[in-house]
Amino acid sequence: MDFAGKLSLDWAALSDLGQRRKNNEDSWGALRPGAKPEPLAAAPVALDGTGALLIMSDGMGGALGGEIASSFCVEHLTAELSARRDEPDAAKAMHEAFVATHEALVRRADSNEEWHGMGATLSVLWLRPGGRAVLGHIGDSRIYRSRAGTLEQLSEDHSLGASMLRRGEITAVAATRMKFRSLLEQAMGADGTPIDPQVLVMDWVAGDAFALCSDGLYGPLGDGLQPRLLAELRGALPDAAANLVAAANAAGGPDNITVVLARLLPV
Repeated sequence: MDFAGKLSLDWAALSDLGQRRKNNEDSWGALRPGAKPEPLAAAPVALDGTGALLIMSDGMGGALGGEIASSFCVEHLTAELSARRDEPDAAKAMHEAFVATHEALVRRADSNEEWHGMGATLSVLWLRPGGRAVLGHIGDSRIYRSRAGTLEQLSEDHSLGASMLRRGEITAVAATRMKFRSLLEQAMGADGTPIDPQVLVMDWVAGDAFALCSDGLYGPLGDGLQPRLLAELRGALPDAAANLVAAANAAGGPDNITVVLARLLPV
């Protein structure tokens, strides 16, 4: 069934410095892909045309490198996906857009000695008319989906601890005790190692809600994140974003905190 023009997108986003950082290295975007990508209008917006891109990136690097890397990833990925918006193979388009963005970030880093080695996580959800969505992901920012009262983490953490846990090499308890559990095995830019992004093509239905967030949100909240996120996604999304950021800050706010929330509504 074609849902184009029959659903709208409610959305909200918020990024915060946190309690211990001097600058915010997180970036986010909520845009319509096209020949000239445009920021989404204030919610709710019609989910039609080329759909909507929700993007989250957490930068890494000395000086201003992290800020530059994350904002570059958001802008460049938007451009790459926009150029491929008519590609019939959505998974192929997403994979190619990630690789092109990664390679462009490496070139950008090589242009300035102060930026050498800068990198970022990158997570995107492309909600397309017709009941289809495409997820792309590198790093340890996260994408969650709430459906019918159940919360599911759609993205896979590309960290050492999470990777070992998926392979059955350690237990969940042991993973929390690993000294280097947060070491990223894949990142945009960084040392230039080729990437293999997670790409997932899936259906969406009216009532689905999504959350993209940096580790500055889920890290401090720990086991309390999922029930809190599930509850907040039922309410007004601007309030939900503010409440989640406040909760992470109340738990210590050791890192920048960013959250992008969305819900699909019947018109």
